[in-house]
Amino acid sequence: MRQIPAERIELLARIEPPAYEAKASADVTPEFRAAMEEYRKPNYAGAIAGLRAATERQPQSVEARFYLAICLLMTNDRSGGIQELQVVIAAGSTPYLEAARFYLAKAFLADRNTHGADVQLRVIVEMHGKLEKQAQVLHAQIVPRP
Repeated sequence: MRQIPAERIELLARIEPPAYEAKASADVTPEFRAAMEEYRKPNYAGAIAGLRAATERQPQSVEARFYLAICLLMTNDRSGGIQELQVVIAAGSTPYLEAARFYLAKAFLADRNTHGADVQLRVIVEMHGKLEKQAQVLHAQIVPRP
């Protein structure tokens, strides 16, 4: 891996939290709904308790885990965010898989784990999804060209 200055890594690792659009769904818990109101403000710290409650009530909720991970990352709990993103990824083919890998790559970069970021970015490119181009651009900045 290429030696990247700390200031550059910090810039590359910066995340823009994804927008949340409420869906009409019967399986959305009141805790999740209230937490996402905080998320939209944006009050990420205020959303964490509700998202934790939602994941306790519905442990299989990939959506709640994904947004909990984002909130943890936005409040500098990188290890907690990484753990939740890994749970989202382990759930397999969900609408959050590609984004979870992208944010995990960013979190790995922030931890100076360029190898982990490299792996996630390569997988995203192979997925050929919405984040393919962003992953290619970020990957080119952390991996030396042959």
